Amino acid sequence: MFLVDDASTHIKKAVIRSQHVQRNWDLSKEMPQDDIDLLVHAATNCPSKQNFKFYDLHVITNRNTIEEIYKHTKGLGIKNEESGKLEMTTNSQVLAHSLFIFTDTVRSTKYEEKWKNDDDALEKNWMRDQDMAIGIAAGYVNVIASQLGYGTGCCACFMNDPIQEIIGSDGRIVLMMGVGIKDDSLNRRVHHETGRMMHTFVKEPITVHYNK
Repeated sequence: MFLVDDASTHIKKAVIRSQHVQRNWDLSKEMPQDDIDLLVHAATNCPSKQNFKFYDLHVITNRNTIEEIYKHTKGLGIKNEESGKLEMTTNSQVLAHSLFIFTDTVRSTKYEEKWKNDDDALEKNWMRDQDMAIGIAAGYVNVIASQLGYGTGCCACFMNDPIQEIIGSDGRIVLMMGVGIKDDSLNRRVHHETGRMMHTFVKEPITVHYNK
């Protein structure tokens, strides 16, 4: 139970804000390193199955590197209102002040033993546990960034090989997540580079079953 009545309201608002993808950024402002470090702490200390390591985290703040990565994110579909056809565009969520990239990792000896003994060395079990771990980590980053006043956006439409080369990783790219300072002069859905208004979806209701 919260000692301060406003705490519950503050957290609820942060959760709702964290639903809203940010597609443009105020790059005239600088994101403090302390805030980036806090988000890294969240992404690397959140829960995972039996506390195993399921991913490596690459944190990109170099603007030139972010711009190069952005060139390889053309995979987001948007409907052309004039032609009615679906066109592919780049994902400006990654153009934020910081870019968190979750990649495959070298599996620990302890995990390998458990995986072989308990999971019959099934790759699908690794993928299940990795997806869950990265989902939790991204969720931590998302909500905490929202509480700090930042915008976020996750990107899963990208070309893996060139981005691996850019960041110098041997691991497959699983998820990229931009975190940064919103451009308050624009609707959050306006594409940072093209200026096009991107679509949005209403959150579908989740059925909750209480068993008391």
